[in-house]
Amino acid sequence: MASKTFAVLGDPIGHSLSPVIHEAAYKVLGLDWNYEAIQVSEGGLRSFLESSTIDGFSVTMPLKVEAASLAAKTDANVILTGVSNTLVRNTDGFAAFNTDIFGMSKALEAVLKNKVEVVALIGAGATAKSAMVAVAKNKPSCLFDIYVRDETRAEDLLDLAGDLGVFTSVHPLNEFSNFQELTINTLPQGASSTLPVSKQDGYLLNVNYAGSDHELVASFDSQRVIKGQTMLVWQALQQIRLFSGLNLNEELPNEDLVVKAMFEALNN
Repeated sequence: MASKTFAVLGDPIGHSLSPVIHEAAYKVLGLDWNYEAIQVSEGGLRSFLESSTIDGFSVTMPLKVEAASLAAKTDANVILTGVSNTLVRNTDGFAAFNTDIFGMSKALEAVLKNKVEVVALIGAGATAKSAMVAVAKNKPSCLFDIYVRDETRAEDLLDLAGDLGVFTSVHPLNEFSNFQELTINTLPQGASSTLPVSKQDGYLLNVNYAGSDHELVASFDSQRVIKGQTMLVWQALQQIRLFSGLNLNEELPNEDLVVKAMFEALNN
């Protein structure tokens, strides 16, 4: 397959592990592809895309809503959430996809086989929307307790909950409690420091993998903490399928080996 270039876009972007895991996958697949990290500030995505010749992008904070709005074509999950973390160049511009939902679903696969009646969703941004969809598809009758810094920012998430038909309750961060079976933290680096900390019996998916959430993570049994890197690998897998010209659910050659290499790259 011809040489191509891909990149992850966001701000900040220096902490991103996406280049490491994508390059590991390309090596297993025998692809002469390049992948880099590029800082693009909020509001600057349109002008960047218009001047770029890169073949496709992973999109992270704070550009996921902007990415969805700029695409010529969107998949069903982008239409549902208004959020895109993947852009693939085509003849008409870009096609937008949301692979975060798949990443969340795979990361939580074992947890969601258990009883989950209450989910604490910390944050109400783009990633929180994907988290809500991933859980609601498996546990449509659960209650989402949404914890936010500013309750007005939860309006889009509440609209999504209405579309999904799930129950919600909105709370300020200082009301975060310990009676939920699953907590999903989508706050950016360091923002969880304002949460009250108490012993937690449930599971935690900590989407932020850049650190600074030590107190929150330490309040959970270490065996019940799912790192953000797990979601990162699985959402990247679907991105690589798309970059390869496959559909979202069409497996790559030697996909088991690809996934193994991606996880191993995080530990090197």
